[in-house]
Amino acid sequence: MKLDDLKYNFEQQIETNSSEAKLALQIDELKTKTKKYQRDIKMRDFMEISISLLLIPVWLYGLTISFNWVQSLGCVLAILTSLYIPYKLLKARRISPCKDDSIRAYLHQEQQRLAQQKQLLEGIVWWYIAPIFVSVMLITLGANMDDKGIIQLDTHMQLYYLIVLFGMVGIYFWNKRAAEKRFGPLLARVEQQLDELSGE
Repeated sequence: MKLDDLKYNFEQQIETNSSEAKLALQIDELKTKTKKYQRDIKMRDFMEISISLLLIPVWLYGLTISFNWVQSLGCVLAILTSLYIPYKLLKARRISPCKDDSIRAYLHQEQQRLAQQKQLLEGIVWWYIAPIFVSVMLITLGANMDDKGIIQLDTHMQLYYLIVLFGMVGIYFWNKRAAEKRFGPLLARVEQQLDELSGE
């Protein structure tokens, strides 16, 4: 082996060690950020699940004192929604277990976790807000039903429903933007790290 070959091998080893050190540093930084998001998600889930479960007795009580089938339907839907919300939140946190302890496996797991949380936030109107709105709407419509079964809506209630409907549309677009802003950069960073690992 010549001296030039030794120099070349030594330089290659230094470059490899420095790129591995750089990758390890980037992964550690990524782990710190994802752990912060995971803590935030756990806290959010705890609060949402607690509120949903605490509302079940309220909806059950409303079911026992409902005046008609419309109010009863609203209370039943509210109970089902209060059960579905914890299920949806816990399901979004569930990811396939990591079979090995490699950096690639960790990044795939984080990619899956972030994609699920982003999807959850983007669709919050459909699985969270809309069912609650429909439940409350049915309960209030039932409260405004006369003895003949005809709903008597005054302009205040119509305006209320219209404002809530516009609010739902606004929340939908706001959450789409928030999901991209909150999870998009971190998800892109994880995907970039995966691409760099695949390129090596």
